Amino acid sequence: MRTRPGRQLLALLAALASLLVLTASSPASAQEKSLIKEIQQRGELRVGYAVADPHQFKDAATGQWKGIAVELMEEWAKELGVKHVAVDTSWETMIAGLQANKYDVAAALNRRPGRSLAVTFSTPYMNDTGTFAVNRAKVKAKTFEELDQKGTKIAVVLGTAEDKSLTRVAKNMELLRLPDQNEMRIAVQSGRVQGIFDDISGNAKFAQENKTIRMIIPASPILVEGIAYAIRKGYSYDDISALNIMVEDYINTAKLKAAEAKYGLPDPEQFTK
Repeated sequence: MRTRPGRQLLALLAALASLLVLTASSPASAQEKSLIKEIQQRGELRVGYAVADPHQFKDAATGQWKGIAVELMEEWAKELGVKHVAVDTSWETMIAGLQANKYDVAAALNRRPGRSLAVTFSTPYMNDTGTFAVNRAKVKAKTFEELDQKGTKIAVVLGTAEDKSLTRVAKNMELLRLPDQNEMRIAVQSGRVQGIFDDISGNAKFAQENKTIRMIIPASPILVEGIAYAIRKGYSYDDISALNIMVEDYINTAKLKAAEAKYGLPDPEQFTK
């Protein structure tokens, strides 16, 4: 007959054996999954882009993707020793395409609580503030409250942070949801809408290039969010940490400032007059 201490020892050994079995049967590969390793083995960093000037847009002459977010990813591709491959997508399908492994990184996404449940975000490289760009001759409003009236039609890009934020606060204006930034700009220039709701850097550049456009910067912000990159869930912390450090380096070495100057980011306040 076993003594009580003996039974306790056997129970402890059995528990340890069970723990070892569970550990051995757990998917170690899932714990060690590395996006960087996948990218380097493939020899390509695939990045999903949708139009958002000055972050990412197609050059009219070459058809190639250009912009602040593109240059940062080109820098990271060099750091990883791989080729940068741009993949066309839309804002409506940006996260779905990432989850479907159509690309490794989704570029220039606004960091939102709901989105963070679906993807892992990098640290932001810029902040996004939602603003209006209106037809100077047709719109006399100077504030959001004056603009939010029946009969006013404002365009937003379908499925974006701007779309969700403006939908939440707009009470009277009519929202026209369009596929991309270019279609929004055409809509306001043609008179199809009285204005568009977009990020402050994009609208400032739009106003700089079009004297018919005036900006409205809401006194009470409708949207203030970080602009960042996203990767799929399930990868090692080392992957997002490496991307974060790349973003920080791009900011701290003044490459971001150089890119802002290169793509003509003006002071938006001058276009509110």
